Amino acid sequence: MKTYILEGLKLSTGILLPYILLIILTSAQLDGYAQTSGNISGKVVDNEGASIEYASVALLYEDGKMIKGALSDSTGKFLFTAIPDGKYLVKISGISYHSLTTEIFVISVENRKLDLGLLKLKEDSKLLNAVVISAQKKLIEQTIDKTVINVENSIVSEGNTALELLARAPGVKVDDEGQISLKGRSGVLVMINGKSTYLSPKELSTLLKGTNSSSISKIEIMSNPSAKYDAAGNGGIINIQMKKNMKTGLNGSISLNGGASRNARYGSATILNYRNEKLNVYGSYDYGYRGETEYLDFVRRFYDNGNIGSTPTRTSYQDTETDEPLHTNNFRLGLDYELDSSNTLGFLINGNVGKYTHDSKTGNRLISGDGSIINQMATTNYDQQNWKNLTYNVNYLHKFNKEGRTFSADADFASNSFTSKLNLKTTMLQSTDGQTGAITSRRGYVPAITDVYLAKVDYTDPLNKTIKLESGLKSSFIQSDNNLRYDILNNGNWEYDTNGSNHFKYKEQIHAGYLNFNQEFKGFSVQAGLRGEYTRTEGHQITTDSLLTRSYFQLFPSVFVSKPLGSNHLIQAAYSRRIERPDYGDLNPFRMFRDPLLFYQGNPFLKPELINTFQLSHSFKGKYTTALNYNRTTDVITWLSGQIDSLNATFESPQNLSKLINYGVSFTASTTFFDWWNGTHFANIFRNEYKGNVQNSTFNNNTTSFSFNSQNSFKAGKGYTLELSGFYYSGSVYGISEYKGSYAISTGAQKAVLKDKGTIKLMINDIFQSDRYREQTKYQNIDMYTNKRPDSRRVMLSFSYRFGNQNISKKDRKTGSEDIQNRVKGGG
Repeated sequence: MKTYILEGLKLSTGILLPYILLIILTSAQLDGYAQTSGNISGKVVDNEGASIEYASVALLYEDGKMIKGALSDSTGKFLFTAIPDGKYLVKISGISYHSLTTEIFVISVENRKLDLGLLKLKEDSKLLNAVVISAQKKLIEQTIDKTVINVENSIVSEGNTALELLARAPGVKVDDEGQISLKGRSGVLVMINGKSTYLSPKELSTLLKGTNSSSISKIEIMSNPSAKYDAAGNGGIINIQMKKNMKTGLNGSISLNGGASRNARYGSATILNYRNEKLNVYGSYDYGYRGETEYLDFVRRFYDNGNIGSTPTRTSYQDTETDEPLHTNNFRLGLDYELDSSNTLGFLINGNVGKYTHDSKTGNRLISGDGSIINQMATTNYDQQNWKNLTYNVNYLHKFNKEGRTFSADADFASNSFTSKLNLKTTMLQSTDGQTGAITSRRGYVPAITDVYLAKVDYTDPLNKTIKLESGLKSSFIQSDNNLRYDILNNGNWEYDTNGSNHFKYKEQIHAGYLNFNQEFKGFSVQAGLRGEYTRTEGHQITTDSLLTRSYFQLFPSVFVSKPLGSNHLIQAAYSRRIERPDYGDLNPFRMFRDPLLFYQGNPFLKPELINTFQLSHSFKGKYTTALNYNRTTDVITWLSGQIDSLNATFESPQNLSKLINYGVSFTASTTFFDWWNGTHFANIFRNEYKGNVQNSTFNNNTTSFSFNSQNSFKAGKGYTLELSGFYYSGSVYGISEYKGSYAISTGAQKAVLKDKGTIKLMINDIFQSDRYREQTKYQNIDMYTNKRPDSRRVMLSFSYRFGNQNISKKDRKTGSEDIQNRVKGGG
């Protein structure tokens, strides 16, 4: 083990051990005191005793005023904690079921823990006599702190990749390079099963393209996380939850899908689970092949006098056709063992192995101002990328005698390797009589290795009937090694390119601790938290023997206030401070060539960006939510274009702009226009204002943007369900560039077969092939336009089948590590 890691682990142990001992000693003492908080639990079932998941459960005062709401979990269970003494009742409702209201019950000193038992909902006979024959989980659900997209219940999600699903999520936008933004804010932290993927944006984009929807259960979107979560992720957090079966016995599912866009797509997935009273063993594997052809038009205009408004001296017309076949293998193997009723130990391995090929053919014509051809080039770019990501986790959960008090510990090791083998060949074509062609060739080998070591502990304790404490510590150690080598073909011999090659190593350690207090007052509740993070980074440019180190400590407060106004209205206010650190690929100053006239280059002097975010929201009947947002980001990291006029070349590099102001209003509505038509709709109006200094010139780029997303489900009887979804994004700005609007409409149908254990789905994505990326930049001497047409229209057919015990469920338990998140980037 390298000295750096050994020192880090020693420091981590020194930090965590006293904290663990303090928790154990304190908890042992507190367990002796009488419990003072009231808890209300129960389980929602149908007439046959089967669990009803995601039923709406409202806790009411005896006069009918709402206190708080919740959703039943995958086993039908719900729990309300820290309830003051008093008289209450519970109201439960679910799609295609009659609502149920309990009798008034009492929480008092003599009755602190109340179990309401099995609460049966009766099916709606009117609904059964109509065309609808079964209940269905909503496609999109809006909870207090997040938006949940139930992917496994969506028809048009079938055959899509995780990245394509995110592109259709409410408030989420994915650009042509796979960068993800939320409500106009970039810097979104993406997790899988509550854990960071430990990848750079480019590698993350490749991973999400290779993750098939058949293995995804749901997507959770949190625009304003609390201090309990890592401060990374200025744009918020998106958590992709993979499928995991919680039923007893041996059970599982298989699925197959196939179809075509411009090329073929197909895949398969298998999920197995065995559970008894003590042991749960689960695993999954899916394979996916995605063929894709993409078209790109790129126009650049050059002005010798520097005046963009005049006639261009030269114009470059570039067109590219790219084939991008991708093979991916995802697997997961886990084991949870209940040592006794209070202690659980778990082990988990996640893996992703894949291959991606970028095979493009580019034509480039450089035209003079009078229309004559200056030169023509033909370029082939063949880039074969391979990656292997393995994450190992050990987790422990202890439940104390006091209801709600828990202690959890996690240790993670992630090994990530990524390689790129690039061959770039350019031929100068004959433009005039007597002109001879020239050929230039470049090859590159880009290995990137990133190792992550992580340890964390969390402690939760309801101190009394109205106050709950959450606290924790976390340490992470990361090292990345990227050794880029370029060779140039010279007279038939490959020669080492000293100017283009580069070796870069990066080390980072982050130590964090947080305290979170939840208190319920009469008529409203408050959550206040404070997180502190110490960061130390070291970037070693081995090629030039330069070393850049940084260390800093930051505090990240957060405050959330919630107040019910009667039984129908809920007002919430939130504030948080967050950080977005530059990833390793952004810091690495090497050049990555797309063609001889376009390259990307990192910036080792990037500073982290900081954001202060505010939100005020109002919810009506839990169905309609309006939210006002204001966000101010300083040192905002933005990829900017540059131009070398003498070479007719363009490059992109990340820079720190002074600030980004983002504010807007969003509206979410859950509708039931008819018994057979359910929908969720999201609209967002926001304004982005970029301000900064680029090439010694101050600029202010701003615009007001609009987005709309609608998901609709129709029940047609006899086991048929139809779905129609669509989105629209108006124009927006990013740095010195602006993006044009786009839209897409998708549809699908599904049929339950084999006694409802099987499902057949047919979907058509982006019917009008209107989802494209159009970007325009006009700044100083830069005048360029990009039009990218991805392979978005496709038809997919799928079949899935569930087998084994599907009826008896056991209590749902989380491993205690589902909130692990970390800004860990690779060197892609």
